[in-house]
Amino acid sequence: MRFPADRVLVVGADGFVGANLVAWLQARGVAHHAIGRAAGDLSEPGQADAAFRAAPACDLIFHLVTRQRTGPVQYDLQGELLAINSRIHLNVLEAWRRHQPQAMLLSAGSSCTYPEQDEPLPEEAFGAAGVHPSVIGYAQAKLLLAAGSRVYAEQYGLRYLHCVLATLYGPRDHLAPDRSHFMGAMIARAAREKAQGAPAFTVWGRPDVVREVLYVEDQIEALMAAAAVFENRIVNCAANAPLTIGDAAEAIRRALDWPAPITYPADTFVSASRKVLDSTRFLQATGWRPRWTLDAGVKAVLADLGAS
Repeated sequence: MRFPADRVLVVGADGFVGANLVAWLQARGVAHHAIGRAAGDLSEPGQADAAFRAAPACDLIFHLVTRQRTGPVQYDLQGELLAINSRIHLNVLEAWRRHQPQAMLLSAGSSCTYPEQDEPLPEEAFGAAGVHPSVIGYAQAKLLLAAGSRVYAEQYGLRYLHCVLATLYGPRDHLAPDRSHFMGAMIARAAREKAQGAPAFTVWGRPDVVREVLYVEDQIEALMAAAAVFENRIVNCAANAPLTIGDAAEAIRRALDWPAPITYPADTFVSASRKVLDSTRFLQATGWRPRWTLDAGVKAVLADLGAS
């Protein structure tokens, strides 16, 4: 894979994707500068500006900062998630223009900005009406980021790429109940319940809910592949490999060698029943394919948790 930059700026270096990206860059000797929580609150214009002003000139910026919550708590935080994330994104766009105009800004998008539908979602459906009610505020801020990247690029002669990601899992994941994504939460719960001698593996959601997951290292390499080929557009960066919650649960039981039955509580929170990206454009242009199988990824996470 052709590496798309000589020096990388990682904005959000303490988060799940950011921390894994920094480790990935370090392992390959790629020059990079990390902006993490110690640099200040990026929802404050002055602090965002200072963080970018202090960074060395870079070729590629990964904007990975977001305030995110998961599960039913999202319903009570719609305004907060919209306001804080919108401020972060606008401040990053302005700091990019002022201090790093030579760099391409690669921002992380979310499938929650797409409508719920049975067919895989192509880029042409991005921003269409019909997002799930639990993510309206968060999704609107992501839509603002994508539109802002485009109009800043058009007005100021900049380059951007807005990559819509799969649902991720891997080491360094958030495991707090209101922050964890379904795959990391399932793996951690299974390991805990098995260690406690629970009679069953409790899985939140429904077994027929469909998602697309990627091990975080695969997602990072997908982003690198996209940055080497695309610019000034939105692109889905996943593997065209959907799976059900039930399939994911079975993979976790296999990795734990745990024959306990799976239970799905009736009062569980259920978001969109199907959310799968159509990443054909990305896959055809880059030739990228994931290296981590589901079973291998689950075993790696369990090892990271000390539960293998």
